[in-house]
Amino acid sequence: MAADVADRIAARGAALGLGPGAPVTALVSGGADSTLLLLGLVELGCAVRALHVAHALRGDASTADADACRALAARLDVPLAVVDGAVAPGGNLEARLRDRRRAAALEHAGADPIATGHTLSDRAETVLYRLAASGSPRGLAALPPRDGRWLRPLIDCSRDEVRRELARRGVPWRDDATNAEPGPARNRIRLDVLPALALAHPGAERNLARAALLADDERALLDELADGLIDPDGSLPIGPLLAAPPALARLALRRAAARRGLTLGHDDVEALRTSPRRRTLPGAGMADVDPHRLRFLPPGAGRGEGAA
Repeated sequence: MAADVADRIAARGAALGLGPGAPVTALVSGGADSTLLLLGLVELGCAVRALHVAHALRGDASTADADACRALAARLDVPLAVVDGAVAPGGNLEARLRDRRRAAALEHAGADPIATGHTLSDRAETVLYRLAASGSPRGLAALPPRDGRWLRPLIDCSRDEVRRELARRGVPWRDDATNAEPGPARNRIRLDVLPALALAHPGAERNLARAALLADDERALLDELADGLIDPDGSLPIGPLLAAPPALARLALRRAAARRGLTLGHDDVEALRTSPRRRTLPGAGMADVDPHRLRFLPPGAGRGEGAA
């Protein structure tokens, strides 16, 4: 690899614990990003296995994707599993396909970490989409290098850098024609928004990705501080909640609710933060409040239940 790209992948791989003999399962699609991912893991000396989830949505093109994965794995002497990734017709296809890939990876990988080919460009796109869709600053903390078992060794390399590196080495890859369709929101960001931002500032993509990295570090700190407002039984003492800075109180409420499988809307958070009282929540959950503490109850729990 070119020294700069190789150095970044090696440095990120070391930070993720990817080195000689390290077991890892790599998700591969035949595209440029996952092709360089598999090459990089092999060159790091990992004990890598590859997985291709075949969604079979594009007819002969999907078959060619699987064949490309087989050819690359054979060239690198990497064991490859190709599994059925078909999903039923219906809405939000992109999300359901992503869920199917994740489920297949978790089933196939056993206890191994799972590496994906997400790049710096994917991170920048995700930041823009989340900010537009949610309006929450936590949307900045997108695609961290490590997310539990999920690892992203290419997260410091842009999509263009990945393609240039493969072209330099003469390594072929597959292009998914659906990525150029203007319909999906992520495609519009990739095809229209980011190029426009690059005209305004040539470092836009990298700066967005850097903001995500910094935001992820800050999110971890804020999560730790917010958890300090939550008692071991999942309840929040009223006094400290009211005394906390608004941003910290909001986060503590959301995290305490999430432990009960509940998602709070903006109005719920503000009402409970400023004047805690019993409140019915979306999804039939409940905020149960006594003079000293607030507890979130999942659907079907009676008053005073769910604190264990």
